[in-house]
Amino acid sequence: MITKKRAKKSISKSKKVKKKVKQVRVRSTKKKIDLVFKNLMLFAILTLVSFLLYKFANQSLFRNLFLLLVIVLGFVGVAFLIVLLALLILKFMKK
Repeated sequence: MITKKRAKKSISKSKKVKKKVKQVRVRSTKKKIDLVFKNLMLFAILTLVSFLLYKFANQSLFRNLFLLLVIVLGFVGVAFLIVLLALLILKFMKK
C-alpha cells in the first residue's frame, strides 16, 4: 500500500516578549474592612433566618429549599470571614 507523505509546515517562531509585571500592593483600608464586615454580618443574619425557616418548615419542598439556602449562604459567609481575616492580617503586618 502506498502512503502519502505530508509536507511539513514551516513554523515561524516569534520573538519572546517579556511583559513587565507591576507589583500591586494590597492595602487594607478601613473602608474595605468595614465593607467586608457589613457583608459578613448580612450573610450571617441571612443564614440564621434561613436556618430558622428550615427548622419550622413543614413541607419537604420548603425544607429542602431552606436547607440549600443555609448551605449556600453559609459558604458565602465563610468566604467573607476568610477575606476579613486576610485584611486584618495585612493591617497588623503593615504596622
